[in-house]
Amino acid sequence: MHNVNELPSILLAEDEEADVLLLRRALKEADVQNPVHVASDGQAAMDFLAQQRTSLDGRLPALIILDLKMPRRNGMDVLKWMQDQPVLCGVPVIVFSSSAHRSDIEQAYALGANGFVVKPPSLAERLEFARLIKQWLKFNLPPLVCTEGFRAAQSAHAGRNFSERP
Repeated sequence: MHNVNELPSILLAEDEEADVLLLRRALKEADVQNPVHVASDGQAAMDFLAQQRTSLDGRLPALIILDLKMPRRNGMDVLKWMQDQPVLCGVPVIVFSSSAHRSDIEQAYALGANGFVVKPPSLAERLEFARLIKQWLKFNLPPLVCTEGFRAAQSAHAGRNFSERP
């Protein structure tokens, strides 16, 4: 068993409290022990990611679960912003949306999303999604910036400036 403080975190960017509650419940039932940070809109998600970069440990989430339809800044705005942040280029993003519109799916992938999941209507399907996340987090090797922090990643990539686009 891992110490929860050692596990990389998950950022859930979701404005609907019911969806946050249901996904948290599913993650708990699936025994996902990674800390989950919730951002209630796209701007809050961007602020969280920017703040993590300058925090003491500088660890970014190992996974971002991103809703599309949010106030202030929507999920597409977050994906566009992430493209302009080189330090975020390796952080995986799963869009978790009620939209199944082909244009939303294509645009999300074009903006760097790594997956697109339509929010399941049943609790059983949300649990299945949470189990998938658990297995993915178990086997995926996240970038240093997610596990060791910004400074460690910067040291490992000494010749690359994470502040500017390549």
